[in-house]
Parts: sequence; structure tokens; C-alpha cells
Amino acid sequence: MVDTLQAVMKARYGHTVTVPDGVQGLPELLRIARQTSHRAWADRPVGADLVRLLAACALAAPSKSHLQQADIIDVRDPVRRAAIHKLVPGMPWMADAPALLVFCANGRRFKRLFERRGLPFANDHLDGFFNPVVDASLVMMNFIHAAGATGLVGCPISMIRNLPQRLAEILELPERVVPVAGLCLGYPMYTREVVPRMALTATLHLDRFDATDDDIAVDEFDRRVVASRTAMLPSTTAAPRAWSDERAQQYATPQRADWGRFVREAGFDLG
Repeated sequence: MVDTLQAVMKARYGHTVTVPDGVQGLPELLRIARQTSHRAWADRPVGADLVRLLAACALAAPSKSHLQQADIIDVRDPVRRAAIHKLVPGMPWMADAPALLVFCANGRRFKRLFERRGLPFANDHLDGFFNPVVDASLVMMNFIHAAGATGLVGCPISMIRNLPQRLAEILELPERVVPVAGLCLGYPMYTREVVPRMALTATLHLDRFDATDDDIAVDEFDRRVVASRTAMLPSTTAAPRAWSDERAQQYATPQRADWGRFVREAGFDLG
């Protein structure tokens, strides 16, 4: 299993990652190392009871100061699901997914504690938004790991924030509750190959942040991405583009420019 884990790491990062002798939990490490998003689903339902169990596991994630500022919405109503999919029509796999979850940052419950006691809310600033967003992100990753243990796979959907006010209306989100991301969930139609990631020389730092070789790492990553995609494509297909070219084009135009306004109107003070 050590050899398999090292091979997966090499495929992921483009270099060897040493597995220390005697390290425990190799099956779980291998499962996490193979983690990848899926967008094609087997014809098999994901029951509400299973989602509830996975949510219970996910919500055991660390929470800033035990404030528990993350909520999960399991969207089962076909009318609401159709309305959400209409917000992101370019993602057909979202409509086909057996389950759709929305992970929310909940700043309402904590603030309500002060209102019930007639006390001023002294920490209404950017950190009061940042904390629940981090909580929700930890819960979502915990959910993905728990789902993987049962054979489920998923695809996080940040694009549900493209029209946040409309999404808030569909889900009836109260003040100070905002969507962080969606998650399509189901059983995989097929196995996916490991998707390359930037080398650890760029993303793992020792003692201090060091961006000295960042440009070199990006160029090396571009070459690996192109090589990986070329190997999977028919010879008649046009050569794939580099990661940096794709991302530069994707973000050449403003995206979600109204997100800050939505968050403020939801009741968060970002000052």
C-alpha cells in the first residue's frame, strides 16, 4: 500500500512524497489522496437518512470557539432544486445529482444570544463573517470525507453564489445566513484519474512563506497539466490548454462583483 500511495502522490504533485516507516492509517490516507470531484452519477439514490448521518459526522468538525456557525441544507424539493439549477444552467450534472446540499455560514444564531440577553453585539465586524465561513468550509470538507467512506462522491459548486439574493429567496435564508457552496452528491458512474496539483515546493512552506520559485512551480504545473490531459485525449482532439491560461481567461472578467453587497445586506458588517 505504501507503493500505491507514493504512486498516487507522484501523479498528483509530480514528485515523490515520502511515506514514513510505520505510519498508521494508510488506507484512509490513500482514500484522501485519491480524492477528486465527480460530475457523473450512477443511477442510485442517496437517501435522506444517509445524508443525515453524514451531516452528523460532518458537523463534528472543529468550530471556532465552539460557536457552531455552520448549517447544511439538504435540498430535496424538486421545485427548489430546479430553481437552484436554473441559477447555474451550464452545470447539467447538478440537475442529475441524486442529492444536492448547500453549506451555509450562520452568523445569526450567535448574534441572537446577545439579543436575548439585551446585550450589545460587540464583535460585529469582518471577523464575525470570516468565522462562520471557515466553520462552513470545514464542515463541507468533513462531509466530503465522510461521504467518501460510504462510497459516495461529490462536486462542490461555488457558482451557486452567482445570484446569491435569488438563492437566498429559494432557500428562505434569514438575516446573517449566507450560502458558502453547494455540493452535488451521488455514487460514481466511473472511476476518475487523480487530478494534478501544484508541487509541494510551491504550497508547503517551512517556518516562513517563501514564494521565490512560485513562477517556476506554475510553469512546471502547466506542463504537467497539458501532458496529463494530452494522454487522456484522442489524437484528433486539439491540444489542451495550460492551467494558467485557462484560469487567466476565466477571471479576466469580473465575477460575483455584488457578493460584498449581498453579504452586507444580509446583516454582516465587513468593516
